[in-house]
Amino acid sequence: MIRDDLKCVLLGLNVKVYKDLAKLVRNVDRTSRFKQVELTKTAIVSTLKKINGPCLIFISDELSFSLELLSDLTWQYNPDAIVVIVSRKSKSLAIREPFNNTQFSRVKLDINDPENNSVLPFLIQAAKEKAEFRRCKNLLGVSEKRCQWLVDSSTEAVAFISRDMHLYANVAYLNLFGVASVQSLRSITVKDFILSDEHLLFDGFQQNQSTHSASKRSIILSMVKKNGSRFRANAYLIPSVFKGHKCYQFWVRELNALPNEDKSIDRKEKQEREHEKQSNEHLTSDNSTEQTSKAKSAEELNPFSALLKQEKEPRVSTLKGESRKEKLSKGSKSSNHKVIKKKKYNKTTLLKELIRNKVTRIEVKSLSDLNNSIVKGSSNSTKIYFASLKLADSKKHKVDSILSKLPENQSSQTKPVFWDQVKFSRLLQILSKKKELSVDLIINVEEASIRDESFINWLTPGLEKIAGKSRSLIFLIPSNTSGQGVRKALEFIKKLRQYNCKIALDNVDFSTSSVTLLKHGKPDLIKMSSSWVSKVEGNELNEFKLSSTIRQLERNNIKVIAPSDLSKDSRKLFILSGASFCQENL
Repeated sequence: MIRDDLKCVLLGLNVKVYKDLAKLVRNVDRTSRFKQVELTKTAIVSTLKKINGPCLIFISDELSFSLELLSDLTWQYNPDAIVVIVSRKSKSLAIREPFNNTQFSRVKLDINDPENNSVLPFLIQAAKEKAEFRRCKNLLGVSEKRCQWLVDSSTEAVAFISRDMHLYANVAYLNLFGVASVQSLRSITVKDFILSDEHLLFDGFQQNQSTHSASKRSIILSMVKKNGSRFRANAYLIPSVFKGHKCYQFWVRELNALPNEDKSIDRKEKQEREHEKQSNEHLTSDNSTEQTSKAKSAEELNPFSALLKQEKEPRVSTLKGESRKEKLSKGSKSSNHKVIKKKKYNKTTLLKELIRNKVTRIEVKSLSDLNNSIVKGSSNSTKIYFASLKLADSKKHKVDSILSKLPENQSSQTKPVFWDQVKFSRLLQILSKKKELSVDLIINVEEASIRDESFINWLTPGLEKIAGKSRSLIFLIPSNTSGQGVRKALEFIKKLRQYNCKIALDNVDFSTSSVTLLKHGKPDLIKMSSSWVSKVEGNELNEFKLSSTIRQLERNNIKVIAPSDLSKDSRKLFILSGASFCQENL
């Protein structure tokens, strides 16, 4: 790095002060250059514009020139310069009135003063370091522009990526994957172009590049274009900078085409859709036909016939003395109803029936912003909502009674896991139809679902289908678990992180389990336990500790949610302590 000589600007100093000050500075740095300037705005601006490199501006405290004006001029025309106030022997070196923009300091005009031996070397070194830092930033900006130009002019497919997000891509990259524009590409994740079997392979390769100085920069991947055609590619990851942010250049070189997926899979999906269509027809037919036998079990009849029937449709009545064959023939002539084939139902088919008939809805409860200094109050900041399942209690009880009669329901934990599946099935069904999601959704997960290993295996394929929209999902996990629940919760969190989902902890009361999940789970948000906060309220010492804890969490980028059922005093405590959000009770 080239080191320039120190430039010393002397504002309005007489000859005696000039000589004493030059002698004082040259005792520390012999290469310093001095220039005396008139104490006018025009002369100061003209001088500051011409100076490149380290600079110290000396002014006497006996002059009547405004230091505030000098601070503004220095910040505007030479922001790396340091203003030094030359004081008499009797004055302290402390600056009583700090200035926000420009760095100010003070020295005594005495060559024998011991304080000058520590202050002057520090100021000279600081001025040189600031100038070198500015030069490094300029060179980095030039390098970044040249890198951008090379990427744009390259015939190779190159994109700038950060973790799983596309920041920018050249024309060759867009043409390779069949994307219309960079704006459209930003809504597509990198993993959308990689086959699902190799997602973990790519994650491990990317993590290895960020944590080690690995010599291996390339990897062979199976990739897919937007039109569905697959190919093998040699991919490279190179550390780079895009618009001041650290990222990677993702180079993709196509090697050879791969055969498309087996058409039998498509045929299987088509058969499943036809089967669902037939089930819907059977369900409608069953709603319009009166049940003649009450002794049949719930395993043999459609358990949703009473739950989902359309009350507005006319019901077909039958005569007492008619046989079953006559009823069916009469009904087929009058209403063209099909003969119903009775089949057994299990938990999986119940889940499909409940989702397909759209009995469930997703209800959202908003979180309003509290502290503008935390969320910065930007108009494009993402809003956060609580998402919960909306279902009438009477209907829920009917479904629970059906579940209790199924042979596979052998524990009390089946019902909460089933309702979590209903909730996430409906939510993922809605998200898969949306092009993008402009809000974040908090969804609570029952402890039984976290303990059930099959639940996460059931959930992950749905998260893969919604791709980049999974980063808008915030899983609210209970923190007051017991026994093996903490270990299960940490494993559950680890798997969700692989799909870029966010994590929130519910009912945090700083018990052993809460602290363990807070320390090792590293959540993005936490929601305090309202019962625990109510016990703290009224105790001045405990309120001070709670306020300090909230500030510490916010400083560590863990946003705090104040529950909706707090008292006014507790809510005020959260607001004054800097909590990011407060749950609204809608």
